[in-house]
Amino acid sequence: MARWIYRILRWLGIAIAALAGLLLLGLLFLWWTNRDLPAAQLDQLYGGSDLRRLNVDGVDLAYRVQGEGPPLVLIHSHFYTMRQWQPWVDELAGDFTLIRFDLTSHGLTGPDPSGDYSRKRGAQLLNGLLDHLGIEHASIAGSSTGGGLAWYFAAHFPERVDRLILLNAAGLPGATNKWMEMALPDWFGYVLYLLPEGLFKAFLQAPVVDKSLITDEQVREFHLMYRREGNRMAEFERMRAWDRRDISEDLAMIRAPTLVMWGEQNPQLPVSHASGFATRLINAERVQQRIYPGIGHIIPLEIPVQSARDARDFLQEP
Repeated sequence: MARWIYRILRWLGIAIAALAGLLLLGLLFLWWTNRDLPAAQLDQLYGGSDLRRLNVDGVDLAYRVQGEGPPLVLIHSHFYTMRQWQPWVDELAGDFTLIRFDLTSHGLTGPDPSGDYSRKRGAQLLNGLLDHLGIEHASIAGSSTGGGLAWYFAAHFPERVDRLILLNAAGLPGATNKWMEMALPDWFGYVLYLLPEGLFKAFLQAPVVDKSLITDEQVREFHLMYRREGNRMAEFERMRAWDRRDISEDLAMIRAPTLVMWGEQNPQLPVSHASGFATRLINAERVQQRIYPGIGHIIPLEIPVQSARDARDFLQEP
């Protein structure tokens, strides 16, 4: 009997060791196939001849300037890049000088050496970019997280903002994206290095209504940009630093005429947030709302031409 028990325990130990080995090999495989990519490699893939770079307080900011006319700054959504705005650029370049850039922890810009991913820090970087370009004041449009930076900049640099466009902007309480509402443990950042490309299609489809808009090419680009060296841990730090305070005082500081665009079927930030922003913009010169039926969270992707034309109409109003 003792011999049989010994044999069973021996084979059980071998099985456990084999499973542990397979698990380790699997983790190593995931890490290797999703390892960081050099910034230079992504510059070659997605930079293009019109990509510019500027060192702003230690940040190697990647940006583009295109078109002619009054300046309009475009700030992209969380997890996306400035390439999100290409349909707007195609539609508006004949009427505006379009300035767009990759936020820190995103795209070709990469991490902020300071480790600060607050809206205050983002506004300082945008201010430095406008100074470099010699632009005293501009209109600003921001989508989602980019909208959060847009309203913060308009509140704290009101003299530099002509008009403001908020597309499904972040900042009000009641977000249904629980990752932004929960405290993330220290180890969670390392999990981001194990996520294969195949998981990202569902992630990108979740905030939009028409799932067919998310193509395999977009998923591939998204995953490659995510793997840019330093981006994943920087993104983890951005999520950990998510600002949950009441923003009413900030919004009351905004003076610029403001257009609030919202997807009626936004699954992350409910459509009630549109009126929430409008009622808090008590000192804006005027506030307009555009609610889009059948549209979700990523307006520049879901209705690029219509939203660009609505933006033009607003910006060109007397």
